[in-house]
Amino acid sequence: MRAEAARRETRATVKRCFGRGLLLALVLTAFTPTVQAENNARRGRLYITELAIILESARRALLWVETYAGDAELAGFAYPLTEQYVVVASRMTPPARLTAVHPHLVIIVENVERALDAAAEGDMVAFRQRARIVREELVTLDAVLKHLKVRLPELAR
Repeated sequence: MRAEAARRETRATVKRCFGRGLLLALVLTAFTPTVQAENNARRGRLYITELAIILESARRALLWVETYAGDAELAGFAYPLTEQYVVVASRMTPPARLTAVHPHLVIIVENVERALDAAAEGDMVAFRQRARIVREELVTLDAVLKHLKVRLPELAR
């Protein structure tokens, strides 16, 4: 008798544990898409912020060298910085929603880097050609961001 009662109690315990486990699995499954969506949103915000920082830095480097055209030392100083923008931008991984943006970022930073290299070498014709490509690509990037309904964060001054 006792053995039978113990078996029944064991079965009841197993059923309760199984039921609780099943309930927990259902609850976790229900929250997984929400957590995933929050992670994707955070990743998107982080990517956009990183993009804004790199773009602003590259634009300013180009503007400084353009403002002081013919100052090869300034261009030589800024050139290694722009090399790092290329490295960082090429390592960035955009979220799926923003994959159309990333090639434009890479084209922009590569052309800023090449423009500053040309300026450091004293080749202002090549510098101006690359600067024109950068400006055209910035317009394209703005159009892509607008199409995706994404705004770059403003940096405080």
